[in-house]
Amino acid sequence: MELEPDLEATNTDQGRAEERVNAFQRSGGPFVAAVEATRMPMVVTDPTVDDNPIIYVNQSFIDLFGYSREEVLGQNYFFLTGTNTDPEVERHIRAAMKADEPLNLEVQLRSKSGREVWAAQFVSPVHDDQGHVIQHFASFWDITRRVRAERRTQRLNEVLESRVKERTRELQNELDRRHALESVLTESIREKDRLLGQRSVLLHEVNHRAKNSIALAISMLRLQVARQGNHEVSQALENAIQRLDHLARIHELLYRQDSNDVQSVDMAGYLTELCRNFSHLQSPEDHRIELMGDADDITLDVDRAINVALIAGEAITNALKHAFPDKRRGAVRVGLHHEGDDVLLSIEDNGVGLPAQPRVGSMGMRLIEGMARSLNGTLTIEGNQGTQIAVRFPATLGS
Repeated sequence: MELEPDLEATNTDQGRAEERVNAFQRSGGPFVAAVEATRMPMVVTDPTVDDNPIIYVNQSFIDLFGYSREEVLGQNYFFLTGTNTDPEVERHIRAAMKADEPLNLEVQLRSKSGREVWAAQFVSPVHDDQGHVIQHFASFWDITRRVRAERRTQRLNEVLESRVKERTRELQNELDRRHALESVLTESIREKDRLLGQRSVLLHEVNHRAKNSIALAISMLRLQVARQGNHEVSQALENAIQRLDHLARIHELLYRQDSNDVQSVDMAGYLTELCRNFSHLQSPEDHRIELMGDADDITLDVDRAINVALIAGEAITNALKHAFPDKRRGAVRVGLHHEGDDVLLSIEDNGVGLPAQPRVGSMGMRLIEGMARSLNGTLTIEGNQGTQIAVRFPATLGS
């Protein structure tokens, strides 16, 4: 029975392929044995036949791709390409074959099981003595592990780059927020400077008006003194004038302090300046009395600072008037110190001390008692050896 034409042609091609394979293996001799033993997958194709079929394959190629020798022989090795193989690969190989040039490339192939195999493929023509191409030699070096490592590295780099971009965006947002905050703070500082300038002008105006008011009150009292014929009334008016003058000095010192904070007062510098001011107001014979101030690093709010100054001023005034009769020499010491959670204000002199029968209800003593109560403080007075006036009050408001 005759074969149908197509089947007959197919069998004829297969027969010819087998003949070529057998011929190659017979003529290869030691070369075939060496190629068979190598670990590098290799094939040899026949370019003299259409589609350049494989006429030899070594065992390493079979082991790598999983096909049997019978499945590979007669095939074009493009049968190894998969859906993910770059379509340009076949074009490059055919172009190199046509140009009779060797070719190196990396290509993604597929094993019989469907496993992805990356190979470094080398294709080279083989010539006879007349220079004609009689065979193509191709080798495949398995680089799958390297490619997978590169892919993992690429994915890690992409993840890292994504995280870096995200962190960069976060840092940029944070930088923008800080710039915005800096702008707000800068504007706040400018506003503060503007308000400080206004405050300085207002303080100057308040100080000026307060001094004018006190000066007016002193002038009116002096007029009353001039019209009085009663010595006791005149003396009381003189005492009132002295206290107003003392209040004016305290006010002047308070607003002359070198501080931008009008809500608090540095008491060390304040009391030192207060004692110096009293010294300047003494008459020449009064310079026999030394005034000294000693204070810890204590800051008080304005109201309590004024109370402390009024107590100190009243006590100093009394000491200058009564503690050193008959031109005695002596000293008055004003101290302000921390004692636990309290502050201790002390005014001490080494004068004659208090009289055996001290005056009850004097104006000076009533003022000192009133100021001590305003400080929530405790007043003690001793007068055996000189006079010691002490007021202990809480260091903080509300204590």
